[in-house]
Amino acid sequence: MKKIIFSLSIFILISAFANKKKEFVPPGTVKVNDSLYADQCEISNSAWLEYELWVKNKYGPHSKEHIAALPDTLVWREKISYNEPYVQYYYRHPAYKDHPVVGVSYDQVVGYCIWRTDRVKEFVGAHKKNLNVVLSYRLPSEKEWEFLSSDCVKMLENGGRNEKGQVAFNHRWAKDNEELMKDVERAGSNYSNDIFAPVFSYWPNDLKLYNMIGNVAEMVSEKGISKGGSWTNILEECKVGKEIPYSKPSAMVGFRCVCVVKRV
Repeated sequence: MKKIIFSLSIFILISAFANKKKEFVPPGTVKVNDSLYADQCEISNSAWLEYELWVKNKYGPHSKEHIAALPDTLVWREKISYNEPYVQYYYRHPAYKDHPVVGVSYDQVVGYCIWRTDRVKEFVGAHKKNLNVVLSYRLPSEKEWEFLSSDCVKMLENGGRNEKGQVAFNHRWAKDNEELMKDVERAGSNYSNDIFAPVFSYWPNDLKLYNMIGNVAEMVSEKGISKGGSWTNILEECKVGKEIPYSKPSAMVGFRCVCVVKRV
């Protein structure tokens, strides 16, 4: 009788573990708290291209919807970011598919967030029918963004280096300062980027988020404000509490999304 009870107990335990549902994590994100998830990296050219091609296939290549989804590649002709070959190659060339998308406006990004929300809802509905969640992708608020990057403060105060002395962010070093660049090399930096690094470059923070500081300044939900600085900004300008204003698409401004999940 004892053997039967023991065997039954083991069966119940195994069944409980087998039936335990794995926590739902929205695609591309990591958990921040029970309802908020954040993109692990900045939105890349390939991610935006997926969106653009979906719009193109649905509405047609010459439709107003498709034209409205195209990044402004002429941002590479602006004085601070001038690089004529990038006008043609940066967005579409496979070599830059994992680099952050730029040249997009606030309104375009809002449209992308709506599109992404709808596509993920379709996926959840088709493949996870018993998952009772309501989700929505959007830009983080300024306060949310500062929370996501709060653990970067120590490295910012340490000259942009981590505890190993390695350069932690892709921001503007004084490239014409030979002594400074030698210092960067001595620090064991992987600094080798004339502009952006791929979105999974350098080291993630405690939340496993990449490039919260540097690479591209990131839009927040408050229109006209970006945070974190870019490859063109000195370290002081990249500090968590700083705001970097923008008024139009730029080669220095990109974004990442957060996803709000409500369980019903």
